[in-house]
Amino acid sequence: MNTVDELALHKITALLQPFNTRNIKISPETNITADLDIDSVAVMDMIMEVEEDYEISFPVNNLLEIKKVGDLLDAIGALRQSDALLQANAG
Repeated sequence: MNTVDELALHKITALLQPFNTRNIKISPETNITADLDIDSVAVMDMIMEVEEDYEISFPVNNLLEIKKVGDLLDAIGALRQSDALLQANAG
């Protein structure tokens, strides 16, 4: 895992920590809903915080694919890379 991924994992871990009632170690393999007992409304709130923090917007169809913390990190990376490519091509 590179430094950018580690920073993103740290940010996501901080966002998820209030839901970590079992005090498990949050890792890329952590299932957001099953391991953390987080409901769909709380997931959406957390996703909105991620979107705000990273200045990205998740397409609704991508949200269904995000099950684990690693999936979320991958989606963030893909959206940020896509946004960077669009900005580079626009300039």
